[in-house]
Amino acid sequence: MVDQDRTDVQENPHFMDEEDRQHVRERLVFFSDAVIAIAMTLLALELPVPHGETNTEVWRRFVELLPDEYLNFVISFAVIAAFWLAHHQYFRKIHVVDAALRRYNLGWLFLIVIVPFATRVDNEDGRFVLGPVLYAVVISGIASLLVLMARHAIRAHLMRPEAPPHAMRRLLVGAGTAAAVFLLSIPVSFVSTSWAKYFWLLTIVAPAISNRLLTRRAA
Repeated sequence: MVDQDRTDVQENPHFMDEEDRQHVRERLVFFSDAVIAIAMTLLALELPVPHGETNTEVWRRFVELLPDEYLNFVISFAVIAAFWLAHHQYFRKIHVVDAALRRYNLGWLFLIVIVPFATRVDNEDGRFVLGPVLYAVVISGIASLLVLMARHAIRAHLMRPEAPPHAMRRLLVGAGTAAAVFLLSIPVSFVSTSWAKYFWLLTIVAPAISNRLLTRRAA
């Protein structure tokens, strides 16, 4: 199986030689890292500055901003950071980049740069359902595209020849679970926008539980 994958990689028409293969892959990774860094920076640029006539008023305003704007910033930063780590781990296993993977990656980056906008909408329209629904749609889209990228890498033989068959399992489970959690939070948003945000916390524990169950089944 490994030999067959190695042959498929060597005969892949998406590069001319080893140097070209490395150049295309590294350029895609560097470009993605730059876009992600810009998106994370834009999150901070949108943070409101507390104002007041006295120190007490400034501190009061700061405390008022904590549960909404500042907390949403921390959540969005953590979400983008988690997806960057998953993206990083993904490309550590990728040997070849083809045209389809480049398109998937561009779509993924498109949604990444929308996260600051979705965060701002959620901050400004916190009482209305649009904010959490838009945020959930964007995040579930990012996670779903990671799943598609992982499945494509397996089917198109883009992975490193020495990578084990289950190399993408953790990414598939983690991203798939995150997509499911955020999609399920959409109907919850119509009941309570606050409950929907608490529902998102399931992404912290759900992937670990799913991976543990799959490990037990495999054993």
